[in-house]
Amino acid sequence: MNEQEFADRAEEFLVARVARRGPMSTEWGHGEEGLALFHETTDAQERAEADAALAWQRERWANGFGWITGPAEHGGAGLPASFDRLYRSLEAQFDVPDMNPLRIGLGTVSHALVSSGTPEQIAAHAAPMHRGESIGCQLFSEPDAGSDLAGVRTRGVREGDQWRINGQKVWTSNGTFADLGLALTRTDTEGPKHRGLTMFLVPMRTPGVEVRPLRQLTGGASFCETFLTDVVLDDALRLGEEGAGWAVATNALAGERRAVGDRFHESTARAMALLRTYAQQHGQAADPVVRDAWAAMHIRLAVARFQQQRMQAIGEESLSGAERAMDKVLLATNQKLIGDLAAQLLGPAFVADTGAWGTFNWNRWLMGSMGYRIAGGTEEILKTMLAERVLGLPREAKKA
Repeated sequence: MNEQEFADRAEEFLVARVARRGPMSTEWGHGEEGLALFHETTDAQERAEADAALAWQRERWANGFGWITGPAEHGGAGLPASFDRLYRSLEAQFDVPDMNPLRIGLGTVSHALVSSGTPEQIAAHAAPMHRGESIGCQLFSEPDAGSDLAGVRTRGVREGDQWRINGQKVWTSNGTFADLGLALTRTDTEGPKHRGLTMFLVPMRTPGVEVRPLRQLTGGASFCETFLTDVVLDDALRLGEEGAGWAVATNALAGERRAVGDRFHESTARAMALLRTYAQQHGQAADPVVRDAWAAMHIRLAVARFQQQRMQAIGEESLSGAERAMDKVLLATNQKLIGDLAAQLLGPAFVADTGAWGTFNWNRWLMGSMGYRIAGGTEEILKTMLAERVLGLPREAKKA
């Protein structure tokens, strides 16, 4: 099947089931402002959205679009990544359910399973996520190990054919309703920290797993903290070799950075359109200072979009990880700078809630942008990686 035949079949599938989505409104004062970068809902809304996403994923699977790049022996279509990008670009034109609840499972956990798991693990854990039967989450960051992920302290101790896990994880997306967690643990405290890590699959209903929502600056609770207390796992839930957890994590993070980078180019374009309307309505469009800031922002967004298109033209097997890191850094920085531009244009209306449409809620954008400079890999860590591995600069001196 070539890409045109695939696109025709995907179009037929979508047209028969859902309506086409109109363009995101940029008309001032109409509809929701849509300025929250983090998806913030009540527990009941979150569960309903997860159920809707699972139902649509089941529909995808039944019609051959549930795992486009997945191994054929596990029910996938076995097609190149370009077909998956093509499908996602087509689906974005239709009013399908919000698939954000499944993003980590399909983009990160499944990616790690296919790259590092056994055929039995792929069949038991990755395939059900693509069939719309389960939801995955990621258990990597800790209170004392976020930027320095290799410094995780959650302990995994072997007890015969089982492991006992104890520790705490933070910034868990989907934690309250996820079925399976991908947990990085320390199983060797004697050797180099990168070599003492092992990855585990953690069924989230296992005794000893406790999930608590975390309240954010914006008032929402998009993330959770997860406590693992004497959680007993069979060795069959170990993903990859003992001590090889760092390689599994690096591979999984490449999938997460792709998900972070892919999702927000549309939202930044809409944000700029809203700010342009505001400037025009308030007599700032001809101000040379505003025009200069606007041009600089437009150039940065164009560079980020071209970088993403260049990266998408490279086969997944040829990506080094630096491309995803660059895409993520550009996007996160641009989100913050758009918030700064909004503050420049709005002035006091940015910090004083008058109830006027499209003003004070830009706070949610700017505060949310702080989180995306951390999500998918802390900005400073990714910049260091790019400096050393791409630019060839001297490695950062280690503390004594």
